[in-house]
Amino acid sequence: MAVATYNNKRSGCYLGESASPNIVNEEIRVRSGSGVLVAGTLLGKVLDGTPGVTPGTPVSTTGGTVGNGAVGSWTADAGVVEGAWKLNITVTGATGKYEVLRPDGSLDGIGTIGSAYNGGINGTLADGANDWLVGDQIPMVVAYATDAVEYVPHDPALTNGGQNAAAILFHGIDATAADVKTVGTVRGPATINGNMLTYKSGISANDKAAAIQALRDKGMIVLPQHAA
Repeated sequence: MAVATYNNKRSGCYLGESASPNIVNEEIRVRSGSGVLVAGTLLGKVLDGTPGVTPGTPVSTTGGTVGNGAVGSWTADAGVVEGAWKLNITVTGATGKYEVLRPDGSLDGIGTIGSAYNGGINGTLADGANDWLVGDQIPMVVAYATDAVEYVPHDPALTNGGQNAAAILFHGIDATAADVKTVGTVRGPATINGNMLTYKSGISANDKAAAIQALRDKGMIVLPQHAA
């Protein structure tokens, strides 16, 4: 696929209280067909392909002994949100229960120890000689390959990930006819002047508030007194 690289006008969104640009910004790819975008455009992240799942070391949130059942191999469905998922034990025993929590803390579903779980992530959490105990947690890191991630202008009507505000475009670009490699602010700490953000035309007040909250959840604080 053709990829154009642009490095034009720098975003004026920052109020002088952000971390170093090298900390909060990274190279991103904006999808072809996104059109001509100005610095400060709000972007959503489109996740293509199937991500990998890497189980972490089980921990106890209560300070007790952690169960020693087999976590096994897990998979993820295409398009699921990346980040730090968790299996959280809620009922102990050979056929106990656990919550599957997404990175934002919302519930994906309830699993049964010893039985296959099918949701955003999929696998079987087995019992062991030492039962899993209430409060035991197993981290599950979901990650896409770098070349499977693209950004598009944020649009609440999308269903491919672009409906979730995820980044702020740092330079003006033209992604009309080709993918564009550029720079985006993807995390905080950063303090943002809301007057410098460009949203989808006609966005509702509720959708704008949700987008601002999504940025805040990533450490990018849009000050209310500066929001348009």
